[in-house]
Amino acid sequence: MKRPRKSLIAGVGVLIFTVILAGVAVTAHTNNEAQPEWLMVMNAETGEFQKDTTGEDYTLSLTGLSAGTLAFTDRPERQAQTWDTAAFLGAWASEFGDDPPNAVVSADGVRVAVTLSNPQAIGGTFTEIVQDSGPITGAVTFTATPLPGQEPPTSLMNQPTLFIDELSDPRVWHTRARSDGDPLSPDMPLTRGT
Repeated sequence: MKRPRKSLIAGVGVLIFTVILAGVAVTAHTNNEAQPEWLMVMNAETGEFQKDTTGEDYTLSLTGLSAGTLAFTDRPERQAQTWDTAAFLGAWASEFGDDPPNAVVSADGVRVAVTLSNPQAIGGTFTEIVQDSGPITGAVTFTATPLPGQEPPTSLMNQPTLFIDELSDPRVWHTRARSDGDPLSPDMPLTRGT
């Protein structure tokens, strides 16, 4: 009687182990699926490049930056969302780390390709920026490094648009999006990008 009981216990143990192992395998497969790559578009009222003291980099200053950043994926996902600009800029370092994104700044018929890093809110932090579904008040600056063969304009730019290269794994902060494209509302539920 003890022998069948030991066999039953061993069989149940093997069954439980198999179920757990199968669950781990499914989770590992799901986590290894390719994430969509997001491209971002920001608009500002004015912008200006100023050469820094190193002579290699520039400071890109933007005023009147839109409260919402348009983000979209390439095919086959074809998704689009509006992200909170201040939250996106506040999470910049954790999202891009030591690999700053390429970007194109386009204004007044001029386009220049740069890498963008170190976004700063002038006069505060991104969590302190006042937004009431209008432009971000105050200026936002970036360190801009021109790509080879690119020379940023040093005159004031009107209505600059930034096209920012891919982000493959945005965190949950980006998903307070509205399907109607209106600026984000603080009472929107957080979801994982659909």
